[in-house]
Amino acid sequence: MAPLDNVVVPKGSLVLVTGANGLLGSHIAKQFLEYGYKVRGTVRDATKFSWLLELFRKDYGRDSFELVQVDDLAAKGALDEAVKGATVVAHTASVVSFDPDPNKVIPFAVDFAVNALETAYKEPSVKRFVFTSSSAAAVISSPDIPPANITEDSWTDFIVDAAWADPPYTPERGMTTYAASKNQAEKEVWKFHKENRQKRPDLVVNTVLPNFNFGRSLDREKQGYPSSSLLPLSLFKGEVSPFHEGVTPQYFVDVDDTGRLHVAVAVLPNLEDQRIFAFAGRFNWDTVLDIFRKHVPDRKFPDNFSGGVDGNEILPRGKAEQLLRDLGRPGWTSLEESILANIEGLY
Repeated sequence: MAPLDNVVVPKGSLVLVTGANGLLGSHIAKQFLEYGYKVRGTVRDATKFSWLLELFRKDYGRDSFELVQVDDLAAKGALDEAVKGATVVAHTASVVSFDPDPNKVIPFAVDFAVNALETAYKEPSVKRFVFTSSSAAAVISSPDIPPANITEDSWTDFIVDAAWADPPYTPERGMTTYAASKNQAEKEVWKFHKENRQKRPDLVVNTVLPNFNFGRSLDREKQGYPSSSLLPLSLFKGEVSPFHEGVTPQYFVDVDDTGRLHVAVAVLPNLEDQRIFAFAGRFNWDTVLDIFRKHVPDRKFPDNFSGGVDGNEILPRGKAEQLLRDLGRPGWTSLEESILANIEGLY
């Protein structure tokens, strides 16, 4: 890893990461630690996730990481204590229940995001705010939707309309509701910042939009394989679930690259009001199975079931890859490298 010389946030500064126990939150915290920053992570249950404290302090030093419990991020002022002294706020926490009822998901996701930004506005020490959005805020990969050229100005407003459509709220609507929550939360972040930025001209806001995340578990026993990282694992074990079948050909990103992009927009200069697209490359499950067969040739895997290619062109991908290079990386982590990290220790 190349040293970071040209940064606007000095190494050793404190970064607040909300939802630090999640797949993205934990790897975002890890990458800030890798690049020499201190991290304060919020979780709902500090006892349950004490392993995270032990892991990071062992790897990065006793003073590198602290864990604080915040019971309800939707409550006004929930982060007022946690944010004290922080220079960066990385808001990763969201509602991932996949409840199909938009009333139980979208308002809370919006409140999480806006409350975090309001807290950053109130704390003079905070100079950078990063919101973890989602690819779903800008593009939906589906054979039913014509492919398009996706830009920083792309939004999936049609998915918001679909999420708020009349009941019944049947289970298959859960992913639509989640996607809409990320769209609306990111839009509300930009709206709040646009309306209030004159109060804090020194506060920079950026967002990161990751697509499907693969990659290494921080701790195979204690963290396990949360969220999207579970799907390669179960496929490796021979299971083809409705979740696999529901994931159409799309783009992927290694979860550590997602973390690195959060570091980049938080600490590098000349990055303001940016939407950064964490889309490393295209994948489908057949390509994942091909990687398994290449590296574990003696093992029997399911037959291919998921052909096709995502036809969307993500025009801002190059900007994100350049940010990785600015951090001393060669560019995107490949699908093969990410998948092998995802199943590390299983063969």
